[in-house]
Amino acid sequence: MDRIVPAYAAACADEAVTAWAMAGHDFSALFRAWLADALETQEVVIAEHDGDIVGVSTWMALESAEPLRQQAEAVAEQARANPALRRMAAAVALPHPDVPHLYLASMAVIPASRGRGVGAAILRHRLALADAERQPVYLEASTPRSAALYTRHGFAPAGAPIPLPDNGPLLLPLWRPSP
Repeated sequence: MDRIVPAYAAACADEAVTAWAMAGHDFSALFRAWLADALETQEVVIAEHDGDIVGVSTWMALESAEPLRQQAEAVAEQARANPALRRMAAAVALPHPDVPHLYLASMAVIPASRGRGVGAAILRHRLALADAERQPVYLEASTPRSAALYTRHGFAPAGAPIPLPDNGPLLLPLWRPSP
């Protein structure tokens, strides 16, 4: 945990959703709480290079969208002083598929390792497991660059883009069917 939180915070600091939702807020405590929960209730996949964490992703196996709605309520409670973060959690939970699937909740790569295949390696690893389990996968891409990465790995648009409130970024929902 002590190695993952700083790496994840560094990787997410300039990510579109984090930069928007956490502008003017200290996100290290929130990330620590969120990752502690993720380590207990989700699957956390990390990528390392020379012993340093260079990428972090969190995955949830879902039977329905209900756990995300509950998570949105928990985020709202944890982030009382951050209305943007509360609205973001609610906005993402609403259009989520209500069928069994694997959800890529978050993936981030530290800036110095971007463009070097770290995100692709994380995807290849976890998608191979999803394929073996015949699980479809859902995610929301936060930038055109990330959407292009996911498209190269078999994802396709899954509905209308999700506009985050207060001039937040536009999220592109993507779906990868099971094989």
